[in-house]
Amino acid sequence: MQHKWKLTGGLAASLGLALTGIMSSAGTASADTATKTLDYTCQTRYDGNWIPVTYARDFTTTAPAKVAPGQTFKVTFDSAPIKAVADFNKLLNTVSIAYKVPANAKVVGYKLTGGSNLGSAKQWVERNGNDFAVKSDGEWAGGVEFDFPNLEVTLKAPSTNGTTLTTGAGGSSFSDPAFSWNRLQPTTNTWDPFQCYADPAKPVTFSTTQVGY
Repeated sequence: MQHKWKLTGGLAASLGLALTGIMSSAGTASADTATKTLDYTCQTRYDGNWIPVTYARDFTTTAPAKVAPGQTFKVTFDSAPIKAVADFNKLLNTVSIAYKVPANAKVVGYKLTGGSNLGSAKQWVERNGNDFAVKSDGEWAGGVEFDFPNLEVTLKAPSTNGTTLTTGAGGSSFSDPAFSWNRLQPTTNTWDPFQCYADPAKPVTFSTTQVGY
């Protein structure tokens, strides 16, 4: 399954990228795995002007459908690989992907697993409450596909029976993006940001876990 981004307005041919979704392996035998397509609200800068962008990408999340009160469980987030179109992205760096875990569950720990074509680049996690951003110091040429590591978060369910625990995209605005990078524009030879956050008019829940016996 592929998703492409395009500009809205008069510069529709200025930018582009294609993404291919992949399935993550199940975290536990009792866990459910589902792929969701997330529509973003995005913008980028071209020749000094901010331009709105329509953009969507796939996320595969593995989480149990049900846990007992106080039970420890894992949620794994798998973002689709990234492949920026070389005609519009000479280089890209400062890639960041943000996720949100349930605020009503306790975070026990988290780690990164997997990933491909990352070279010597380092990846790390920055946590802000129940938001987790996976970031990298790597730089990639346009047209080169790479896959960020999966984020695995270990959580402890609350003791209240009947509680619903949901996950989704992190971030909330262009200044606090859910997905972003910087790109070197081939025609202008300038570095410009690409910033996205989850479209509030089209909410997408990555996973739902019910607490109960």
